[in-house]
Amino acid sequence: MKKTGRILLLLFLALLLLCGCEKKQAEENEYTVYYVNATRTRLVESKYEPAAKTFEELMEELFDQLELPPSGDMSVLQDGVKVNGYERGIDALRIDFSKEYYELGNTDEVLLRAAIVKTFSQIPGVTKVMITVEQEQLHDAQGQPVAAMDADSFIDTKDGGINSYLYAKLALYFPDESGKKLVREVRSLHYSSNMVLERVIIEQLIAGPKEKGAKPVLTGAVKIQNLSIRDGICTISFDEEVNRVPAESAVTAEAALYAIVNSICETCDEITGVRIEIAGDDSVKFREEVDLEQVFSMNYAFVEEGTFATEAQNLAAETQAAEVQTTAAAGQTEAGSSSPADAAQAGAEAGVDTGAAQGGEEAGVDAGAVQVGAEAGVDAGAGQAGAEAGVNAGAVQVGAEAGVDAGAAQAGADVAQTGA
Repeated sequence: MKKTGRILLLLFLALLLLCGCEKKQAEENEYTVYYVNATRTRLVESKYEPAAKTFEELMEELFDQLELPPSGDMSVLQDGVKVNGYERGIDALRIDFSKEYYELGNTDEVLLRAAIVKTFSQIPGVTKVMITVEQEQLHDAQGQPVAAMDADSFIDTKDGGINSYLYAKLALYFPDESGKKLVREVRSLHYSSNMVLERVIIEQLIAGPKEKGAKPVLTGAVKIQNLSIRDGICTISFDEEVNRVPAESAVTAEAALYAIVNSICETCDEITGVRIEIAGDDSVKFREEVDLEQVFSMNYAFVEEGTFATEAQNLAAETQAAEVQTTAAAGQTEAGSSSPADAAQAGAEAGVDTGAAQGGEEAGVDAGAVQVGAEAGVDAGAGQAGAEAGVNAGAVQVGAEAGVDAGAAQAGADVAQTGA
């Protein structure tokens, strides 16, 4: 009897384990597809598990799902906007839309952009998504080219919706490995106009750094209890969690405080000083060391030397570093790609420039990312720019009529193309 009971128990445990594995596998295969609510003010999410076995089948399924919103919600593909096709590069995806795209209003356009990027950047191997219109790189309302984007390029207020999206280039400060100095990280994103930029900055600091060598300044559990701005002074009230030092960081109290202050003062032109409270009280000390009964302003003494290099110096450094990455990455394209020498010949009407660097403000996609766009050219180790657009040095650029220089991998040879 006892033996039978043990056998039944083992069978029961095995069944639980099997069910758990199947559930985990289903969750790993699950995608979040994005739509808009009925008032077209915010994104809504819906889970979907594709049956596709190939990349092409997956793309077709996801495009189909975009036009099948849940009851009460709407597709982001509105007002006659159609998907013309797509191209896949090494680690980026270009999706091309019909000319009706430019007829969308500001909110509809950015919601569509956000939904497309968030949905398709979930595909394994796709880290960036670029949008083109009739094979031409997308331009924003100010006429500036829009670079390839990832899911972190958009911040939305899920509960309140938005009136419109705003674009910001944030200067965020995080402690270095010593914890005594701060390093600067520039982060570009779109955020809801319902949100205060100063709050967006703090939330990005809470989210933590993305660059190597930078450490967290706040734990992920920190809450903003209140934020107000008066006469150029931004007052932020945190909960008690702000006094806890992140486990993986050795940041000093002063460096942590000025990471917050410097990030706000440099990014927000109208802010001249910052006051910090803990649970609404400024008579306490920040992390038991810094007296909070004062207004703090930008302090460069904590900034690591070299952080404020000129644009030309930054571009030169990126170019030099990218040349190494380009050499190492050469030829690492999809199966069946051409050799580096052959790649240099690929693309009709392509422009090639070996070693040249093209600069521009607010440009960038991570080194090794794929920049796509019609009639685009890439050189070895070059940084493609243009306001808010391009890829940094060493990036591989693909697209209709695009060329890649010798030593770079030609992604256009292996792209998967389809008409939606």
